[in-house]
Amino acid sequence: MTLLSPKIALGTALTALALGCTAIAGQTDGGLQGPVSCTVDVTSRSGMLTLEGVVSTTEALSGTYHLRVARGGTLMNQGGPFTLRAGDTDRLGRVMLNGPASGLDVELTLETASGTTRCPVAL
Repeated sequence: MTLLSPKIALGTALTALALGCTAIAGQTDGGLQGPVSCTVDVTSRSGMLTLEGVVSTTEALSGTYHLRVARGGTLMNQGGPFTLRAGDTDRLGRVMLNGPASGLDVELTLETASGTTRCPVAL
């Protein structure tokens, strides 16, 4: 039987732990959890930005959403319940503001019976 040095054993254990945490985080981030996909739609027109949460599902789904938009000292929060039928796509929340998307901090989170989903945002 080959014995590993304590440093190698510790390094192997930490690597396994990091990979496990990465796999768990991947289940709740990225906008896809089971039948749900979501994102934040960002459009710009005449100097105005519009940010809207977009949720699609292949199965009936209900829960709550929270849309958070921050820039500088300004914080806007929207949220509430939603219900979607199988195959539905819906927009949840809308924020309109002046200026560019740079400097924005945007989060869309869904809470359903299957857990929490943090939706991706591309600004």
